[in-house]
Amino acid sequence: MIRKKNMKREKTHHFLFALFGLLISLFIFNHVLAADDKKKDDKPAATPAGPPVPIYIPPLPRHVEFPPITYGKEASIEGETELNITKMRFWYVAILASWNVKSNEIADILNKNYKVFTQRNVGVIALYSNDTKESVANWRKKNNPLFMNEFASRNFLDALKNPKIPTVWVIGNLGEVLQRLELPTKEEMQKSVEKVMILTAF
Repeated sequence: MIRKKNMKREKTHHFLFALFGLLISLFIFNHVLAADDKKKDDKPAATPAGPPVPIYIPPLPRHVEFPPITYGKEASIEGETELNITKMRFWYVAILASWNVKSNEIADILNKNYKVFTQRNVGVIALYSNDTKESVANWRKKNNPLFMNEFASRNFLDALKNPKIPTVWVIGNLGEVLQRLELPTKEEMQKSVEKVMILTAF
């Protein structure tokens, strides 16, 4: 009899212990939920969206503009003529000298490609700097240039800041400088010609 009573008491104790554990678990769970809700409520209200911040777009690089090409039959300050560059799509402009060996090499490359240049609307003009009429006359007999070749005006050379001899430019018909070759080698000149050929292939 006593044994049965003890068993009942143990069952009651187990039940009460389990019930107490369940109540503790529910209390903790509710406490966690309440804390989470408080965090959500404590979040600052979203500020209204302002105007979008403009994106900085760097400006496109500008082409350097070539000065007016003035020249004449002999050395002068202003020159007799100004070249109309709008007649061609592109131009080779070279500053050469009769006493300069590299000038001979450049003239040879320009001569060899002159026919194709003409077909593709590429003009060529060579202008002498620091030269005399007599030495230029001899140079012409020796190199037989097919392209325009005259004396650069002093104003033109000053605008170019007295370039080294030889210096070659490729320019567009609006005066934009596309390429500048200072003291170019044969290989550099040939690469330039190849690029111009690609540019004018259409």
